[in-house]
Amino acid sequence: MSSHDDLAFDLRPIRHKDCQAIWNILRDPRVQSFNDYGADITKGDVYDFIQGDIERFYNQQGIRLVIVLRSSGQVIGSVGIFNIINGQGMLGFELSSQYFGKGIMQKVLDMLFEKLTSFVTTPLNSVVALVDSNNSASIKLLNKCGFVQHDAHWIKYVS
Repeated sequence: MSSHDDLAFDLRPIRHKDCQAIWNILRDPRVQSFNDYGADITKGDVYDFIQGDIERFYNQQGIRLVIVLRSSGQVIGSVGIFNIINGQGMLGFELSSQYFGKGIMQKVLDMLFEKLTSFVTTPLNSVVALVDSNNSASIKLLNKCGFVQHDAHWIKYVS
């Protein structure tokens, strides 16, 4: 199996059993440096936000998908669209730092937007991303995925 095959992944809706894997990712200092969860996030906090994600999905206000390696079944990150109001949603994502720089998140976002209507049934006109101005990797990623900067955030128009 080539290293390319080792990086093949699937996206599926998050479940409570993903709590430990997501908590491990969010506790990584390289991941924490650019997310808004904080260094003191607990496993209980992660469980609660997963519950919120599940409720948002059922209420058609968003979805969080986990990124699962096909080769091992390991959860290596998540991506979601949240707080869908008046046709606009917020994008959020995190990835295990051992997979930084391998092009995975670009493929994840391409897949998310390609299959958007199968993941999110609420009509969307645009998706907004808030990115730390020091997070050059995420800014580069958003540019590659069709987002444009608008003041302090990034926006992608979808149809």
